[in-house]
Amino acid sequence: MMVRTITAALLLATCAAPVAARTAPAKAPDMTSAQFNCDALSVSQQLDAATLRDLGPAHSLDAAADVLTRHGVKFERSQGVMTLPDIPLSMKRDIDTLPQGEPIILPNGDGAAICVLRPTQGSI
Repeated sequence: MMVRTITAALLLATCAAPVAARTAPAKAPDMTSAQFNCDALSVSQQLDAATLRDLGPAHSLDAAADVLTRHGVKFERSQGVMTLPDIPLSMKRDIDTLPQGEPIILPNGDGAAICVLRPTQGSI
């Protein structure tokens, strides 16, 4: 739950930041870029606090899809690589140690992506 809360906070901060502030952030020493190979639910709108709260106990992509449907949030299922240019190193470590199949909420343009990491060759 801690990682999801942290990622939700990152999502909210990223989505709420003015576009000019998001275009060229200065890279702090404790920040890194990361790529996540995942199955995802892509949302083109900001998620409100009630939806984020209800996503907390969703421990699968299907459960997250049910929450979005209940809240009337339109989404698309996809597979691919999500790239985040600047995230805290500690958050990347937390994401890398999540149990297989646990959804995480990541910023995606003006919306969000709820991702479940796909196994990599080294994780099997």
